[in-house]
Amino acid sequence: MIKDEDVIKSTTGQYMKPHERVIYTIALIIGVLLIIAGIVILFVSELLTLGIILSVVGVFEVAGVGVLLWTDGEKKKKEKNDVSSNNAIR
Repeated sequence: MIKDEDVIKSTTGQYMKPHERVIYTIALIIGVLLIIAGIVILFVSELLTLGIILSVVGVFEVAGVGVLLWTDGEKKKKEKNDVSSNNAIR
């Protein structure tokens, strides 16, 4: 079984397992592409509503992934601190 300590590789993905890193990266890429597509449609085409919708969805996608990464890192950090403090007491 793989433990969280075994997958710590760098400071940016410190609490992510390899498959989580791939999923979050793909989600960020999709969010950025939606933002770019929305902006391009706003300036090139007459489909104002579609451009706004794509841009807003892209922003929410990127913000959602950011919140997931932030809360997951905080949760893992808290769990790690709780385990280390329990071991120090014993």
